[in-house]
Amino acid sequence: MSNAALKSLKVVRPRRLYEQVAEQIEVLIREQHLPAGSRLPSERELAEQLGVSRPSVREAMIALETLGLVEVRVGGGTFVNRRAQSETRLSMIADADLGPGPNEQFEARRAIEVASAGLAAERATPEQIAGMEDCLEKMAAEIAASINPMESHREFHEMLARASGNMIFMKGVSELWDLRRQPMWDLLRRKVEHPDSWDAGLIFRRELMKLLKARDAAGARTAMDAHFDRVGKLYFE
Repeated sequence: MSNAALKSLKVVRPRRLYEQVAEQIEVLIREQHLPAGSRLPSERELAEQLGVSRPSVREAMIALETLGLVEVRVGGGTFVNRRAQSETRLSMIADADLGPGPNEQFEARRAIEVASAGLAAERATPEQIAGMEDCLEKMAAEIAASINPMESHREFHEMLARASGNMIFMKGVSELWDLRRQPMWDLLRRKVEHPDSWDAGLIFRRELMKLLKARDAAGARTAMDAHFDRVGKLYFE
């Protein structure tokens, strides 16, 4: 076999569950010849039919919406988009890796950042505490100017992970924030992020700082876990 023939081969990668679910939903749309505007079965019905969890169906819908194949209307259901009838298919872009799904990333962030908060309460130096407080002041100024504080948000969480003294946590937080630049996260952010949500995030981080300064490790972990509960409901319910 020639080298040219070998170079034509593509790397085979395992398909993530949400990608497989998304392909099944796309097959349903095409095989049933559902026109644009058709309402799809509910998340619960699809989960039961496919034998998967509702979060897996939710991730699949996020992927399909990101690709423009469906439209999710808050409180109204999910509808076929006009683009779903075009020649663009998930099977044709399967080599365009969308990455780990938002739920998977969120679970990882929650595990790492809850642990980081507890360790930071025990180990943060006065300089690190001061640095995080400066970051929150910058975030407050951005919010006051109607600027999305996403980069300051990231900076704060990276500083928190560094203050934990665990460099594996630090690397993990940084890599997970890199993944938040994916198109699926862009879609989620457009739906739930606004000045009120930025304010709520700032209030949480200021309360967290009080716990860090009090060296309350249990309180810091509890506060971070409650934060992920609140944010998870915004993004995924």
